[in-house]
Amino acid sequence: MNLIDIFTDRYEHTGTEDKKIAHERGLWHRTFSCLVFDPVRQTVLLQKKAPGHTVFDRPDYADFTVGGHYQAGETIPDGIRELHEELGLTTISYPDLHPIGVRQTAVTLAPGWLEREFQHWHLLPLQAELEEIPLDDAEVAGLVQLDLTDAIHLAAGDRSEVPARYLIRHGDDRRYQEGVLSTADLIPGYLAIDRLYLRLFTAARRYIHGERTHLFW
Repeated sequence: MNLIDIFTDRYEHTGTEDKKIAHERGLWHRTFSCLVFDPVRQTVLLQKKAPGHTVFDRPDYADFTVGGHYQAGETIPDGIRELHEELGLTTISYPDLHPIGVRQTAVTLAPGWLEREFQHWHLLPLQAELEEIPLDDAEVAGLVQLDLTDAIHLAAGDRSEVPARYLIRHGDDRRYQEGVLSTADLIPGYLAIDRLYLRLFTAARRYIHGERTHLFW
């Protein structure tokens, strides 16, 4: 059993429940999310999940860099555990992150999987090349590195594909290759409605330009 905290739609704590049951019943819970970007090279990182570790209809969408559920009893800063687990960046601490807000969302991602979440979003400015990221978590198949301006154009619909650099992991084997990322490689729901990709990429750009408040809006 994987217990998580359960809330009302007004973010009032009501108890705990198994994560799978919470999604089956559409119970409100909270998650940790983070977009990692390089403020010097002005690039952004997206994550590709390993098969079997996503509820989407295809396993290789380019998702945001880090994301996961808070376990029951964890505080907001405890979400740094997800970044340690997924990227292997164990020297990063919560004060290194820049919290940018909470996104309340309700959507059916798949039959029997209702996502009603308070998503705590963060930015992590990190000067690192793909080769410097350990990425040893079994849930993560690889990373995609994009020029931030290209990423904004892609999310805005100005371009249908942009150049990308890939880290692909198979067990202990790591490959690096050049390629492209298209809008078809992005999660459709994050392109539509509140345009989450565009909002996060724009927040990273604003951070690079010196802004620190109200980045998410």
